[in-house]
Amino acid sequence: MTDHRHLRALLDVTSLINHGQDIGAGRYILNLIKGMLSLDEDIEYILFGTCSDSRYLPLAYGLKQEFPHSHMGFRFFKAGQKMLKTRELLRFPPIELLGLRGDIVHAMDYNIPPTINKNIILTIHDLAFMRFPELNFEWFIKKYSRMVAKNTLLSKKILAPSQSTAHDIHKYFNTEKHKIETVHLAAAPAFRLLPSSEIDCLVPEAFGIKPPFLLSVGTIEPRKDFPTLIGAYNTARQRQPGFIHRLVIAGRTGWKSEETYRTREASPYKDDIIFTGRLTDRELVQMYNQADVFVYTSLFEGFGLPPLEAMSCGLPVICTDSSSLTEVVDDAGILVPPGNTRVFAEKILLVTGSRDLKKKLSQSSLKRAGEFSWKKTAEKTLSVYREAAGLA
Repeated sequence: MTDHRHLRALLDVTSLINHGQDIGAGRYILNLIKGMLSLDEDIEYILFGTCSDSRYLPLAYGLKQEFPHSHMGFRFFKAGQKMLKTRELLRFPPIELLGLRGDIVHAMDYNIPPTINKNIILTIHDLAFMRFPELNFEWFIKKYSRMVAKNTLLSKKILAPSQSTAHDIHKYFNTEKHKIETVHLAAAPAFRLLPSSEIDCLVPEAFGIKPPFLLSVGTIEPRKDFPTLIGAYNTARQRQPGFIHRLVIAGRTGWKSEETYRTREASPYKDDIIFTGRLTDRELVQMYNQADVFVYTSLFEGFGLPPLEAMSCGLPVICTDSSSLTEVVDDAGILVPPGNTRVFAEKILLVTGSRDLKKKLSQSSLKRAGEFSWKKTAEKTLSVYREAAGLA
């Protein structure tokens, strides 16, 4: 227990209670709060948010069961889409009129709730919609560009998950650098190298997957650039007839996913290219532990949790050298220029063809992943809370 004065933190967990852990923001919210509660500080947390149904509320309420001695309260409001839009447009009523008062308000996913509190901390996960407008919808770009620009001005401090995202916030919104704090994320503790006694071969089997296989993880959307991955896989199979790995892509279907599925249908090896859809964390941990190599062709990431989850499970990583991925993977994996099908194919054949290289990359993955933890993320986030509240 520290000797800091009691702090009351209001945490807007709207994204978590609406989408669960299906999106990166939900995963961030849940793991960050768990990390902060684990520190056992004299802080009162009030989790609040607006949701259209109660499907994911148990994720939030479960935190109290997991940390029964914590100072934690909940204020969730049910509202339809019309009410949500009205609140967003009019910025009314402020949360204080609903009985929510605190030293700081943490807006954990881009959007600041209506509030009169001046100690606002805003998390901006990435600015992909500004960096790559061609990969997004025009209405989305307009809406989020306006909203985030306004919210950067309203915030006292801004949290970015990487130096890459911090740089983008400064560049696109001309935000003062002293307002922006880079706070790296981490993989959840469940993502670890499993002993052989915990390997469950029935998990890949349930999806029709036979080893050996390459694995990639992410929502099926243009930013992940799965067509390049499928193209690299095709090239590897053509160049080396003895290369018998399957390609497994795990993740839910997102927007503009048609090209990815078309590319798979056009592949002469399409029967060996398997889309699993969304996986549970347990299934994902098993996939990471049973795959041969993790390949990530993403054009851009605000942080890049899948490569870090893969490294935490001791999986060799081949990924793009774009945006935050160089910060996360560093020299622990093999970095390739985005969109370079030929080089991805070469590296896939290089790693799968060498037991020694695979072992070396596996060891460097585990070492690098060990440098990230939610405890570190939580400690740094709490120091920003105190600074914003004038209690540092």
